[in-house]
Amino acid sequence: MILYNADIFDGQLNSVFHAAVSIRNIDDDYISPTINSVELPATDLIKSGHFIRLESDLFVFFGVITDVSPGENVTSVKFKSFITIFDDEFLFDSSLQQLSTQTLEATIEKYIQELYVTNSDTCQNLPISISIDPNIRQTTAWALGMVRERDDTYFCIGNLYNNVIVKALKKYGVVINVFPDLSEKKIRLRITKNVVPFNIDADLKNVHVKTLKYNAKSSNTNKLVIYNLDDFSQSITFYVHTDNTWDDEDRDRVVPVIRDIRSVSPYGDIEDPQEAFIDSAISMAYSILSGSAYDNLIELEVSLGDPIVKPEEILIGQRVSIWYKGAKYTSILTGRKINDNTITLLFGSERIEYSKRAAMNGGKS
Repeated sequence: MILYNADIFDGQLNSVFHAAVSIRNIDDDYISPTINSVELPATDLIKSGHFIRLESDLFVFFGVITDVSPGENVTSVKFKSFITIFDDEFLFDSSLQQLSTQTLEATIEKYIQELYVTNSDTCQNLPISISIDPNIRQTTAWALGMVRERDDTYFCIGNLYNNVIVKALKKYGVVINVFPDLSEKKIRLRITKNVVPFNIDADLKNVHVKTLKYNAKSSNTNKLVIYNLDDFSQSITFYVHTDNTWDDEDRDRVVPVIRDIRSVSPYGDIEDPQEAFIDSAISMAYSILSGSAYDNLIELEVSLGDPIVKPEEILIGQRVSIWYKGAKYTSILTGRKINDNTITLLFGSERIEYSKRAAMNGGKS
């Protein structure tokens, strides 16, 4: 078991409880969170909704408490990753999914700010400070598959965590880094892309490949030419970039080039024929180019503190090249499981259900 310093805070980051505890497993999965548990010395100070910070020599976890069960000698606490606090329904303006109207990063910032920082219902507000990393290229062409519920409005009801935050990571590598600033009593959120490349040689003896379920993306379109069906002299070309964004700029190209050619007849209520064609072409490009770039699952198990792989240095959302049996697999880190002496790194947007995993492992999880 791993020794952690456990600190509990109320909704305003005021310290409530502290203890040193031993924990066998912690799951820190950004896209498919599970409930963790810990037993603390008996106390009646801890409440559901409080925040928990666990720190070991190599790892820091920040989460929100979902359930508290007081006992005679111990208090059992269940908790999830902090990011799941945004698992909440909200009203979404689907018209924001337009080329260059508002970036994906600015959209995430806007809704978190409105729902959890400046909400007129002050009971819903949290001590959050949110910002966009100024060093990234923000995502201008984006779509999350959220559509208006009626023809006379662009609004629809969605889930901020499942429909926006998780999809932003899966499709565009956009991630929210969470930093509890205890001195200022602020939970600092940084919307970013962890684009610094990382390489892992999975053929090394200290790396155990637990799962390799990889759908190569080389067959997917990365250059799309769309002609105007009413006037074939007009066309527009969209390019997929290495950060999985796409637009009509010929830069940072994905190679080898996989080209597709389509045509579309302008539709909608835009009067200018050229603008109507561009708008229709963008809508078509969304459906073709906006799939998940990391539709795979790779699980690697290494020792905690491994000096070669350095697993604690890999960030959620970081693009990683994994070399295994002569082949190169590219994905992003989306989760991790910390055990007694090892850490399992989860790459990609897929997960294997427990029942399937148990069957694969002869009934063992």
